[in-house]
Amino acid sequence: MTGPLFATKWDFLFASVLIGIDRTTGVFSGSEPTPGQQMVAVWTSDDIATEALHVESWELRQITVRELLALVPQGVGVVVDPEHPSGMTASAAYVANLRPLLSPFPVGAAVRIAAWDELSAPVLGAVTQALAGHDLVSELHAFTYRIDDSPVLGCLAYVTTGSPDETTEMARGLDAALRASADLADLGVATVNVLDVDDLPDEIRAALGQRHVVHRRRRSRPWRR
Repeated sequence: MTGPLFATKWDFLFASVLIGIDRTTGVFSGSEPTPGQQMVAVWTSDDIATEALHVESWELRQITVRELLALVPQGVGVVVDPEHPSGMTASAAYVANLRPLLSPFPVGAAVRIAAWDELSAPVLGAVTQALAGHDLVSELHAFTYRIDDSPVLGCLAYVTTGSPDETTEMARGLDAALRASADLADLGVATVNVLDVDDLPDEIRAALGQRHVVHRRRRSRPWRR
């Protein structure tokens, strides 16, 4: 990777950029600086993007670099603000090295968890309210963690007996409620991952215990006359 645009790989991964999508074909904006070296082109501002693209033919959409790298085929790199003084290039090899970091808990990475002190009562209330109306989640854990030298990341981990389709929709609701109630910066995290407890690494699940439980479903009591 070249250029000073993002100081670290983590700054790059958690950045939001603009991508051009051809209004006719749906193809991403890109370039081929040398034969066989395909690059997806993205921009850091509307001004730079509209200067580079004919917006009548291209629709600009915001996307996180993490989302983009999950879509980019193997062997394709990313160029940010191409032909601009502040631009940078992430080669296909560099992108390949970043792919393992798209996982919330990359295999083999050192992970350290901590209490999520910035999760205020109003934010927590919005999150637990998203669980109202159904009995899918029996427990919800909230904690922060770091992967190797990463910034602080947030995690909501739920215990459920629901089906995959039900829990996927519920997880999206939790994520949406959290992000709507506060900016990630105010929550002290670079991003938030919402996962089933069963999808956590064994050592993380063992370390959680009951210390990070922020919601527990009330058990119904049998009615007596």
